[in-house]
Amino acid sequence: MGGLVVVSGLLPYNSGKTFFTLALAEYLSRLGYSVGVVKPVAAHSFWEQYEYFLESRKLGVLVGEDVVKYVKAGFIYDIDLQNPVDVMTAPHDLMKHPSLDSYLTSLASLIDQAVLVRVSSARQRNYYLITNNLSKLSDYLADEVVKFAGGLGKTEEVDSLWLYNKLTSKDIDVLVAESTNSIISRHDVTLCESFSSALLPALGLRKFVKHVIVVAPSRALVYGPSKVTTYLSALDRLRAETSFLVMLFKPDMVLSVRPDVKYSGVLEVGEARKLVDFLLANK
Repeated sequence: MGGLVVVSGLLPYNSGKTFFTLALAEYLSRLGYSVGVVKPVAAHSFWEQYEYFLESRKLGVLVGEDVVKYVKAGFIYDIDLQNPVDVMTAPHDLMKHPSLDSYLTSLASLIDQAVLVRVSSARQRNYYLITNNLSKLSDYLADEVVKFAGGLGKTEEVDSLWLYNKLTSKDIDVLVAESTNSIISRHDVTLCESFSSALLPALGLRKFVKHVIVVAPSRALVYGPSKVTTYLSALDRLRAETSFLVMLFKPDMVLSVRPDVKYSGVLEVGEARKLVDFLLANK
């Protein structure tokens, strides 16, 4: 099949990217394909996903819910390679803000809420504590984060401006591209879950992408190489949000996505077969 299939969300949260990616990965595996999955950039909340903070503590590496699900399903076997960037956020303490408006504004910002970040390469894991954000947490939350970070080895203290510059740097683009290319070379097909409502988790992946699947509640919109290449070639002049691709291009396929407690129930078998045939025909 070759190339990279990116699964992007139309909504900032709860589009269903992870469940859909797992459903497609399992279906491809049952057909006999070797499937790799990458989640190059992930973010998760200490507060909302506390059980995965405990899972991180058990594993000895900072990971979020999506990556843990991929690990348990057997599609992520090298966290550092398949999830090189992970950001843990935590909500500020309301009483440490000068106003309700400033508190509510902080809740909408990943950079304002980030408290601990992992950036991994094939050689090492680097951890960063975002000190100015930590100071805005409740004492209990801040202590929990600092204690956890202390068990991870050397952790560098930085501020949120440094973090913004780091996450938008060329270094991260190169890191994500190199790690993803390594997975592509090992598998018949590689599925890449994007971040939030971003079309791509990093611009450095543009040269690898063959297909984009945009997921929203109850639907998946499939775009083949012709439209994907056209859009990505102009990405320097266009917006990198998934919604702009949907506004500008009619999808090549529209699939139904169903709610289910099992990944295998998300896609109807006939539609899953049509999707695989489309991916194969347009490799």
